[in-house]
Amino acid sequence: MKRFVVGLLVLCLAILFTMPASALDVSATGSYYIAGYYDDNGDLMKNETATGGASNAWYNQRLRVQTTFTVNPALKLVTRFDAMEGIWGGDSGTSSNLGDPTATATDEKNLDFDRVYIEATTEYGMFQVGYQQGAVWGTRFADAESDVPRIKWMGKFGDWLVGAVIEKAREADHGTTSTDNDADKYMALVVNSFEGGKAGLLYVYVDNATYKSLGYNQNAHMLEPYAKVQIGDLYIETEADYWFGDYVTASKEVDLSGLSAYINAKYSFGPAYAGAQIAWVQGDDPSTTDEYEGGPSGFNYDPCLILWNDDLQKWSGHNLGNGLGGNNTGDTMSNAWLYQIYAGYSPIEKLDLFASFTYAKADEKGTAADDEIGSEIDITANYKLFDNLNYLVGFGYFFAGDWYKGATSNEVDDDYIVMNKLTLSF
Repeated sequence: MKRFVVGLLVLCLAILFTMPASALDVSATGSYYIAGYYDDNGDLMKNETATGGASNAWYNQRLRVQTTFTVNPALKLVTRFDAMEGIWGGDSGTSSNLGDPTATATDEKNLDFDRVYIEATTEYGMFQVGYQQGAVWGTRFADAESDVPRIKWMGKFGDWLVGAVIEKAREADHGTTSTDNDADKYMALVVNSFEGGKAGLLYVYVDNATYKSLGYNQNAHMLEPYAKVQIGDLYIETEADYWFGDYVTASKEVDLSGLSAYINAKYSFGPAYAGAQIAWVQGDDPSTTDEYEGGPSGFNYDPCLILWNDDLQKWSGHNLGNGLGGNNTGDTMSNAWLYQIYAGYSPIEKLDLFASFTYAKADEKGTAADDEIGSEIDITANYKLFDNLNYLVGFGYFFAGDWYKGATSNEVDDDYIVMNKLTLSF
């Protein structure tokens, strides 16, 4: 009897401990990359000085892992973290140095959990609640991917997808005597899928009272239509972003009205393709102090290896043309027109070759002597070493325009970069 009771107890414990394991499915996806850069003259200065004009070279890396805990097919918990993100042998963005054995900071300071949210699929639609991806819609143009706390609902009705989002942009009154000093976003979206493509519209309302105690308040609206169409071998995508509203300061009220637009067309023929794109982000007219006309934009749109490239500007540590004392450009296209032609070719299955020529000019030149931002030639080769391992090499040359002078008389010089990147995806 004793053996029977013990055996029954062991069996019950075995069942108890195996039930959660069999009910929970865990999967992980992610990537690890190492990138190396040589940037010849990011300051665009004619001569090197004590404050700028020097070349710069570095390696940077990042590990990103997204884990999905599937409780059942309709209920999931999703998390994502970045780790060991930084420059080899340099400051990682925390108090520790990657590769420095004398670093005293704890390991967790180089571990950044970005996202955790619940995803529940019900008969009334799909709900996502928690920190999740934000500022991404339509095409990559004007996207600025971030990790934001929000409640999102999505419903599918035939060929139509509809959704609604409540997002807490900033909590500024918790633990204070202030009330409603918050920044909140409310969104509604609709997407229609049709044969050969899709089209959608996003509406965003921003209620920003973060600095209400200082007499500042912002009420802004944004409309973002987009379309993607495949017609035989021709692919076209386009997006427009219009925002309007006002913000009030302690001394005046400023009207908001900005527009940006983008179109990209690519034609494929066999192992090759060719295309062109045009992008425009409206600039602010300096003569209208009671209006702000700057168009919306985002750093996810990387049309070149140098100009408005998020990775380059982030890891180089300064904006392009920063040493001239005039105008400069960062990781986000703004106040500009961009025209680009490009072509690609795959001579073998594992190799992709790409080349582009880009010309850019300012929409509002302000006090600058010229509106020419410059032109750029980019060439890249991407080779698939394994199914999940890619190696990319690239060369970019930027012919800097006199817009970077601003109102100064400084001489402007060109810049070029050589880069390579090894990416493992899983």
